[in-house]
Amino acid sequence: MESVVSDLPVSVRYVKNGAGGRWWPDAKSMSRLHAGWDQIPDETLRESDIASIGSILREQYGARPGATQDLNALRTLLEGPSQHLWVTFEDGFLWWATVRDGITVSPSNETAEQGHFWLDLDRPWDNRSLAGRYLAMSELPGIVTTTAGFKGTVCEPKGWREILRLIRDEEDADTAAAMSARLAYQAAVGKLVARLGPRDFEVLVDLILSRSGWTRIAKIGGATEGIDVEVENPAIDEIAFVQVKGQAGQATLDDYVARFRARRERYHRMIFAVHSPKGAITAPDGDPVQVWDGAKVSELVVRLGLGDWLAKRV
Repeated sequence: MESVVSDLPVSVRYVKNGAGGRWWPDAKSMSRLHAGWDQIPDETLRESDIASIGSILREQYGARPGATQDLNALRTLLEGPSQHLWVTFEDGFLWWATVRDGITVSPSNETAEQGHFWLDLDRPWDNRSLAGRYLAMSELPGIVTTTAGFKGTVCEPKGWREILRLIRDEEDADTAAAMSARLAYQAAVGKLVARLGPRDFEVLVDLILSRSGWTRIAKIGGATEGIDVEVENPAIDEIAFVQVKGQAGQATLDDYVARFRARRERYHRMIFAVHSPKGAITAPDGDPVQVWDGAKVSELVVRLGLGDWLAKRV
């Protein structure tokens, strides 16, 4: 992948394939970048006659703004576009591609499907990073997605550095530092979880469940044998069987899995929470059984903001 990264341009340009993305279907399927400006003569475009293009645009716009923006956009498309990595936003994703220099003018002037001219792509449109991660707009930084609202045709995105980093799967230094601190905090939380008594551990699991959308509807059993709890999630219309223990091994888990299987007409899933497992324990394949060991509980404590509560219980 390193050679691919080194081959990518380090300059980024955004392009809108027609108003409302109307040229996008052809651009994607035919590996092209489509553009318009049907008022510019075909030969003027082919010759990249920037002076003549500027005159035409100034005459068209008159006193209205826009001539300079259009001229800069056309210059970018006509003069060495291969030096840029091109991006666009369609179908809820960031798409990127590289192009070859030189344009093809549509034989029938501007059309509803293809615009006035196009550039052939060297690397086709892709909505995944080099490592294969989908570039969904809902998961991208705001500085990247704000470019989707650009009203013109071509621009340099303000978040071009972030775009390159995302496509290359490069880690942001501040994010890496934050994740390292989070993992260290999670490890410290794990030590506190292991010190909880049966009652406090039960309450902690209750808090995790409630913050995850589950509500306790029944409690069966006692502190000595562990706590059998029924919880309900109305949003997904499910009832779960929950077993909470301080310590337990594989045999105990297997015993409760058998009980769960015997009650499948009532329960959709089972959660087995144990902060100090006796050896490695694993849920059986094929059953909707989740094992919350100390590491998993610690992760949920951090994710759900229960660290302060936990610190007061040890």
